[in-house]
Amino acid sequence: MKTTEAALPAFVDLVGEKWVRDATAADAVAGVQPALVVAPEDEDGVAAVLRLATRDGLAVVVRGGGTKLDWGRPPRRCDVVLSTERLTALVEHEPADLICVVQAGMQLATLQRRLLATAGHRQQLMLDPPPPGPQTVGGVLACNAAGGRRTRYGTPRDLVIGARFVLADGTIAHSGGKVVKNVAGYDIARLLCGSLGTLAVITQAAFRLHPVPQAERTVVAENVSATRLAELGDALRTAPVVIGAADVLWPDGLLAVRVEGTEESADAQAATLAAQLGGRVLDESDARLLQKSMRHAPWQGDGTIVGVGVPRSRIRQLLDICSDFAASAVIRPCVGTAQALVPTDSDVVIRFRAAVTGVGGHLTVHRGGGAIGDAAFGDADETAVELMRAVTSRFDPTATLSPGRHLGSV
Repeated sequence: MKTTEAALPAFVDLVGEKWVRDATAADAVAGVQPALVVAPEDEDGVAAVLRLATRDGLAVVVRGGGTKLDWGRPPRRCDVVLSTERLTALVEHEPADLICVVQAGMQLATLQRRLLATAGHRQQLMLDPPPPGPQTVGGVLACNAAGGRRTRYGTPRDLVIGARFVLADGTIAHSGGKVVKNVAGYDIARLLCGSLGTLAVITQAAFRLHPVPQAERTVVAENVSATRLAELGDALRTAPVVIGAADVLWPDGLLAVRVEGTEESADAQAATLAAQLGGRVLDESDARLLQKSMRHAPWQGDGTIVGVGVPRSRIRQLLDICSDFAASAVIRPCVGTAQALVPTDSDVVIRFRAAVTGVGGHLTVHRGGGAIGDAAFGDADETAVELMRAVTSRFDPTATLSPGRHLGSV
């Protein structure tokens, strides 16, 4: 195994002196300090960097905007951070087919602006993942991160229709294509979603787009009890409206529901929903402020962020659990998910996980994993671990990519 110092000249030859630098404390991955940051120019450069790292036994963590570097377990080691900052092209946008192809290093916000700027069309990739910041397309995919819009549009796994990626040994591969109904071969693009960069480095992705609704209205119900919120969450699933997002801010007792459509239909839906919820329709400025607040909560506070999933029938119990352990939480009752802010204390996370598991759910650590200890990550089902370990060993047998970061990674 070579040291990163010995490998430095080779990395410089591959990507240029300007794009190789010593890592600083700001480049740490969940508390694990790398030695170098390398930024290849293109997919071939990514392949060359990975080929060299694998040959020399160096561990690599891929980074986009850096907003989710501490999701999951801390890597066992990290010698090189591979930055996708130069992979920023919008490769293709076919408005008539509602698809786009984009390189992994493009920031999601930039992509949304580019799509909206297309003359004669108003389309977007319907993702609003937390936390706000310079999130890249590849990072959002690798974490399968989704916000309130998942209520209607799903997660990155539901919207990606193809990807190009590079394996640890430098092999360039692709999966899927540029049509929504693509069923040929294994769906590797969706497999990569949520893998936290442990299987391959995503270099390019194709997505299904949606038209931007002509109008949107937000209805809120305030100071609502946990029992009533659970009842309202059930009612929303059969409400005669087109729900774009439904979020509960807890412990505030606030339910916010966004409806979409034409101006006329959005007004009619909002009036119907306000009557059903016993709430009120916000004006546009208040709706924007609330939406921003929802997207930032609970990420603004100090502490550990956990993601939770439970059966939709257990939202009432989830509210109680969040009351017991979380300082704040955003809960999405229509899909049974939540993100909660808890103290950076392994005992609290362990008890929170046990309570969630007790109602048939699961918990993952999104922020602060390096500070809470391995015990807080729980004991996964051994069959699932073995399956994931088998997949990882086929994609990355040398454990080059983010070793130990994901369940089952070696």
